[in-house]
Amino acid sequence: MARTRAHRPHAPRPVGARVAGSLLAVLLTTSSYGLQAETQTTFPVSATVVRGCAIDGLGSSGAAGVMATLDFGTDSALSSAVRTADAGAAQVVTLRCTPGVVMRMRIDGGAHAAGGVRQLRHASVDRRLPYRLYRDPAFAQEIAIDQAQAITVPGTGALGIVLPVHARLALPGNALPGAYTDTVTVTLDW
Repeated sequence: MARTRAHRPHAPRPVGARVAGSLLAVLLTTSSYGLQAETQTTFPVSATVVRGCAIDGLGSSGAAGVMATLDFGTDSALSSAVRTADAGAAQVVTLRCTPGVVMRMRIDGGAHAAGGVRQLRHASVDRRLPYRLYRDPAFAQEIAIDQAQAITVPGTGALGIVLPVHARLALPGNALPGAYTDTVTVTLDW
């Protein structure tokens, strides 16, 4: 006797299972089209501020131009007077520094130095007048050629720092009449 199997229809799935299956299919389909869940991440942001100085009025070359003028004035060719000048009195460059920074100043020998001494040169002949630069108005601390001079900014900071440059010229008593000049270069770093 042959057995026949009765065909039974599948039992209907519960409605919740059909909805869950459809929702899963929609989620899988939409993620393949670039729709994704929100993602968060972080990255660090920082800044470091260091002590330093600013020289107001710098040109694009980084040169400050003329810092000041040392002018010993006008005297007789027969004078043996000692003349002085102060760069701070005529300083045109403005320096600003943060509190506690140590700035270094170096001054070269100028255009006419000889024997380790800076010299003014006569405008038309090779006649010279030696002069010296000092850090203090008492003329006790000479600024040697290219010697670094530390300039400490007060703990409160400072605006308009005046560079300590004082000059002294002893006239010989027999100078050739005429104008005598020199140009020195001041280098600042911090």
